[in-house]
Amino acid sequence: MRGLVEEPDITSRIGQRLEDRFNGKRLGGYRVRVITETITSHGGKSLEKPLGTDLYFAFSVEDAVGNETSKGVLVQAKREQNCDWTELGEQCRRMKLVTQKGSVVWLYRPTGIGVIRSTDVTKRISASMDSTSFFDLVLECRIGDRRKVPHGQFGDRNSLKTMLKDLGAKNAVWLDLEQV
Repeated sequence: MRGLVEEPDITSRIGQRLEDRFNGKRLGGYRVRVITETITSHGGKSLEKPLGTDLYFAFSVEDAVGNETSKGVLVQAKREQNCDWTELGEQCRRMKLVTQKGSVVWLYRPTGIGVIRSTDVTKRISASMDSTSFFDLVLECRIGDRRKVPHGQFGDRNSLKTMLKDLGAKNAVWLDLEQV
């Protein structure tokens, strides 16, 4: 984290390592799958601006009888020593428009990664957890949004691309029907 490597490169490398390390592995009798996508940050069709995020990742955990739980997480990443907390608060606000349960900030530190829920950033709470605790909470279903995973077969990059573009749309209508 101390070299010349920029935030987007660090984030992309971590995303790839998550896939390499966990995708298709069996952990404690569960099959784990991971897909990550670095969010575009430059150009007219950048998705970082509307989504407020640098990285999307989804986990899928399947038990021995085939029951599967999948969830998505949006990540905004910053080098802690260079962090503009006002800008970060705005990025977190945009992420929370997509998902409150599944949006976090990764703070790159010389000693590793600190993680803060986006809701805590906007409340000006700065206590963070380490990355191990964060991933424990993801696997315990306490962080991550089951509604923010692509439709179709898990790991389909075309479905992921479509979902992320839809999430980053400038205008949307959410219609929720309830039978009374």
